[in-house]
Amino acid sequence: MTSTEDGAHLRRATTDDAGIIAALNEHVQRLHVEAVPAQFVTVDRAVAETFFSAQLADEGNIVWIAEVGGQPVGYLYAVEAHRGVNPFTTEQHTLYIHHLAVDPAVRRRGVGSAMIAAAETYARDRGLSGLRLDSWLFNAEAHAFFRGLGFEPVITRFARDL
Repeated sequence: MTSTEDGAHLRRATTDDAGIIAALNEHVQRLHVEAVPAQFVTVDRAVAETFFSAQLADEGNIVWIAEVGGQPVGYLYAVEAHRGVNPFTTEQHTLYIHHLAVDPAVRRRGVGSAMIAAAETYARDRGLSGLRLDSWLFNAEAHAFFRGLGFEPVITRFARDL
């Protein structure tokens, strides 16, 4: 378990934490559903818990839970991503962050930064070259947070629905 200056404690999640992660995911999922309803759906907590239970059972997935005062307030879900060399790109070994969620009641208190720092330490310890993540264009608050931690946008994905 790791602690931050503001009292947040980080620990690796276990399969017993699937319900906690499902609950912490709800506000993020709701944000996505409201912004892009053609892409995202409201998820029943039991369905989300089943999904996260399967992810936690897979040893290739890395998940931390942040707690403040013994209460879960955030999680980070990531996986090591390896892409081999090809004629056009170099070999890539990175930590890809699938989800980062912090309870809105404790935002701007260092919880998200602590989880990113844990991900960075994990990646460095394994010789990975960096962290990668995606963020939807509507999520300007997340973009500011990521930029503040040294992330830079590197690609734009275009979509055209038919």
